[in-house]
Amino acid sequence: MPKIVDHEERRKIIAKATWNVIAREGLGGASVRSIAKEANLSLGAVRHYFQTQEELLEFAMQLVQEQVTERIMEHIQSHLPPKDQVLNILMELIPPEEKKIEMQVWLEYISYKIRKKELQKESVHEVIVEILHRLQKAGLLKEDILLEEEIVLLHALIDGIALHILMGLVPIERGRIRYLLEKELNRIFVE
Repeated sequence: MPKIVDHEERRKIIAKATWNVIAREGLGGASVRSIAKEANLSLGAVRHYFQTQEELLEFAMQLVQEQVTERIMEHIQSHLPPKDQVLNILMELIPPEEKKIEMQVWLEYISYKIRKKELQKESVHEVIVEILHRLQKAGLLKEDILLEEEIVLLHALIDGIALHILMGLVPIERGRIRYLLEKELNRIFVE
């Protein structure tokens, strides 16, 4: 009896192998051959699902974004107060140690897109813009804040913390990250 292959699951396995290679060797080391080896598949099997390296990289990045979006949606659908929901969403943008690979891969990919001059938008920025605009529209932010400046500050805080975690220079545990983000939200939320 022929083996039944779940093609979508196989694509995800290849994408996660791509993450591992990128995290270990950077995008420069993410050849289709090295990815096939990491996934324990033949080169032909990988090429069956992805015709080009670019197509494979795009899918791998899309999978990172889907996983983060799925976790964010769980927080949006929760019945927590708005500030707690926002705090939980922002915490998803700084993955814990076991999901650090998402952050490594994402930063490699963003750098790659910048070098190719193909980066039009960046999802972390889009999430922050969407959150702060919704909060302002709902009247939950202080009236005297300058929204565009707050977007830049919050994005810089999140990216800075993420970079510190990746560099390993300043160990920051989850409770401390949550405290720093909450402190920033307290500064802009209506009392």
